[in-house]
Amino acid sequence: KPWTLIIMKLSNTDNVNVLIGQANWAWPQAVSKIFQPRGINALVAESANDIVHIINNNKIHMAILDTPPLGQSAMHTLKIIRKEHKLLPCLLLAQKIDNRLLSQALELKAFSVLTKPIDLDLLAGQIDRLFQKHYQSNIFAEELQD
Repeated sequence: KPWTLIIMKLSNTDNVNVLIGQANWAWPQAVSKIFQPRGINALVAESANDIVHIINNNKIHMAILDTPPLGQSAMHTLKIIRKEHKLLPCLLLAQKIDNRLLSQALELKAFSVLTKPIDLDLLAGQIDRLFQKHYQSNIFAEELQD
């Protein structure tokens, strides 16, 4: 089916949704440091089925998918997402990044692959870059008031 790429400017955060898959990384710290202060809606999914359900029923602006140390679940989930949502920007998190993982991520058009344990400043920088590129939005670049 034909599709049109619509670039949208995000002027406020009332409707900005970030999907977090299998949040067993520094999730509480990320919420308190990156998402919550900006009023971003962070939706957590515990399974690929949850992710598909959330994406199909909400406007999602980006997804963060985790790859467990002994699995390919993030890659599997990204393949499922790509069947229906070819343009959804996704960040992948992985314990071990090798050429095979990077090749698969590139093929599935992942925006970025980050190594675990997650450096929250690096994660925030990648999210900022993603929102600037895909939405021409600086909502993650803004300095926050303490």
